[in-house]
Amino acid sequence: MSELIFVTTVNCELCNKAKVKIKFLKLFYQISEVDVQTDYQEFLLRVPVLLKNEKIIEEGIFSRLRILKNLFF
Repeated sequence: MSELIFVTTVNCELCNKAKVKIKFLKLFYQISEVDVQTDYQEFLLRVPVLLKNEKIIEEGIFSRLRILKNLFF
């Protein structure tokens, strides 16, 4: 099973909304949630960020359509 990295931070409303939008991906991927304060600090001003193999799949306001497009096409 492939892994996705979900970079987030505390008290982030966009992160909470993004988490709901990526929930369906748990069927296909293992999703690791990482706090931007401890790792991936280069994304400090861009959270939430979804990564696959160090490639940005989605950031900011998540869209399921863009996520699927970036993952599979």
